[in-house]
Amino acid sequence: MIGVIDIKLRELIKKKGYKGASYRKLAKEIGISHLPIWKMANGEAYNPSLEMLDKLCKFFKCKPGDILEYKKD
Repeated sequence: MIGVIDIKLRELIKKKGYKGASYRKLAKEIGISHLPIWKMANGEAYNPSLEMLDKLCKFFKCKPGDILEYKKD
């Protein structure tokens, strides 16, 4: 059986108080493109690089497990 990795970026954005902020604004503050943030926050398939995860974790002061969750089928 293959598991699924769920991206919880939308929930993290709300939890950290950025609800209502545009993805473009967040991306600019984080130092990445807005398209990956939009894709990850809206449940589209996306494979973030380790560098991107590092930038997200530093910005949100979190761990990768706060962004990604492994779920068994």
